[in-house]
Amino acid sequence: MRLAAQSTSDACAGLGSTPPSLEKFVMKKVWKWRLWAKVPSVLATGMLCMMAGAHLAAHAQAKPADYPSKTVRIVVPFPPGGSMDALARQIAQALSLSWNHPVVVENRDGASGIIGLSSVAKSAPDGYTLGVVANSFVANTLLRHDMPYDAFGSFEPVSLLASVPYVLVTNASLPSSSLSEFIAYAKSHPDTLNYASGGNGTMSHLGAEMLKDAIGIKAAHIPYRGQAPALTDTVSGQVSFTMGNLPEVISHTESGKVHALAIMSNTRSPLLPNTPTLSESGFEPLNVGSWYGLVAPHKTPQAVLDHIQKSISKVLDQASFRQKLEKQGFEVVGSTPSEFEAFMHHESAIYEKVIDSAKIKVQ
Repeated sequence: MRLAAQSTSDACAGLGSTPPSLEKFVMKKVWKWRLWAKVPSVLATGMLCMMAGAHLAAHAQAKPADYPSKTVRIVVPFPPGGSMDALARQIAQALSLSWNHPVVVENRDGASGIIGLSSVAKSAPDGYTLGVVANSFVANTLLRHDMPYDAFGSFEPVSLLASVPYVLVTNASLPSSSLSEFIAYAKSHPDTLNYASGGNGTMSHLGAEMLKDAIGIKAAHIPYRGQAPALTDTVSGQVSFTMGNLPEVISHTESGKVHALAIMSNTRSPLLPNTPTLSESGFEPLNVGSWYGLVAPHKTPQAVLDHIQKSISKVLDQASFRQKLEKQGFEVVGSTPSEFEAFMHHESAIYEKVIDSAKIKVQ
């Protein structure tokens, strides 16, 4: 299926413009999914039109006179040590300097992020408790019927922050130093491989299922309480492989504790220059990774939300801050609240196709 030849600017004529960094990120994600999930190009164009309209409609509001006047808490719903945690701590530090008030990170992990985000949903809607979300935030609503909150009704979107690509890494004890050797080993040892994910419904779970389908192997799923412990057990040899976030796998790859066999991106990363893409190995390109955003409890005042988003935008626009994150493997994105909401609705529609096709169920 070809993407529509009509440009986004033509399709959304009269609506205004979507920020270039966000449009580039979205269109790259459309390429990621269109071959595997058969996503119509009109969905991508429609999403960008929504973003453009929201971007034009966004209006500046005065800074709340008394916000912040005390410590702001950012809940990370996964354990310390992962990419989400690292990103949140760096943004918290930057906001602390900008606001001249402490911004602290609190890790509350469990149930694929549900425990921590449930605490955010129940917090006072005053801007002093925020939550970091990732792909699983919208995937969980498709996998579970016992959710303690509504992903789109219990929160206010603040901003999309950044993304990272996944890297297929295997523990060093497996006799495979290339993707072709790994596939050969998997096919000659059926039903012996397993893989670790950050939890049921996380992108490392869905991404691994997509990879299995793309390269034609079988492996049992072992969910963890976050991507950091999943990678730890891959390094130690407790599991065969995982889809690791780029920033987290670099040091383990350099030390030889894992083998990095393929990066789930359209191009190689300068941080792992010897790790090929799937297309370089003869497969359809698969662009899969984690994205991270910030949300607040439902009914948080709009003026407070706008102030937080604008503060984050200023941080992400700082060249030194962006370069620091890029050197770690992050792609800085940023967005308005309305753009972030439209983006999550788009992701939800795509994840539903992945979950149905792979017959994924909560274990």
